[in-house]
Amino acid sequence: MSEADAAEGGARVRRAYCDTAAGQVHYRACGAGDVLVLLHWVPASGRMYEHLMPQFAACGHRVLAIDVYGYGRSDKRDAGWSIADYASNLGEALRALDAWPAAVVGGHLSAAIATELAITEPEGLTRLVLDGSPAWTAEQRAQAFAPFAGLSPAITAHGSHKTYAWDMIERSLRLWDDRFEVTEATLPTLHAYLCDYLETGLVPKRALGSYDMIARLPRLALPVLALTAETEPLRPTHATVLAQVRGVREHVFPGAHPLLDPARAQEYVGVIDAFLRGR
Repeated sequence: MSEADAAEGGARVRRAYCDTAAGQVHYRACGAGDVLVLLHWVPASGRMYEHLMPQFAACGHRVLAIDVYGYGRSDKRDAGWSIADYASNLGEALRALDAWPAAVVGGHLSAAIATELAITEPEGLTRLVLDGSPAWTAEQRAQAFAPFAGLSPAITAHGSHKTYAWDMIERSLRLWDDRFEVTEATLPTLHAYLCDYLETGLVPKRALGSYDMIARLPRLALPVLALTAETEPLRPTHATVLAQVRGVREHVFPGAHPLLDPARAQEYVGVIDAFLRGR
């Protein structure tokens, strides 16, 4: 989506950087009002929220879509980082942007990052939306990563490395939305996510594998909304979030996740905005 397209409705999405001790963090910004931070799924970037940002802005929010450090256009000196390291960097970035405190939406990997930030720096978050949570058992984690078995960017004699990035993104999109197929109509979507992934440098990141989200969830002490969808790949962990977080609210979207379908943008925005307003 172009900046002009994102500006439809009077709210323009702008891109910029802020400085942290580890390096620059890239973000998109739109609107004015109470701060709402959107943290992308992996291996995407804040770009996945561009079509939603003007709608959130129209609801009266200052919307920031952050490229988590190590992803998108943010710097990438994150070798060996833990979830706690990503959370600390995120908190530093939000303070640099005068976006402290903020309501935060985190999906998949960034749900873990947002959870850790809410626990370690509780003064920085007002409300938390967990949009698909990696609160998995070892068996659930193995099942979640099964579609990517055998994929590697390492050079091989049979040349599988030449299609590695494409294969990773195609399988990710099919996992996120079981209706996804590569067609002329969906090719731009695949290319956009492929660009996001290439910007990571295809360097494996292992922080999530050592993070025990199940053990951390009971320490959350702020209003939490847990989102999932009927065919969302992390749907099996949704019950765990409901069991571990005190006073959690939930919403289950019918079918595939609406974040991946621009035609359902208002449905997604409406659920989150209602939670932010305490409805």
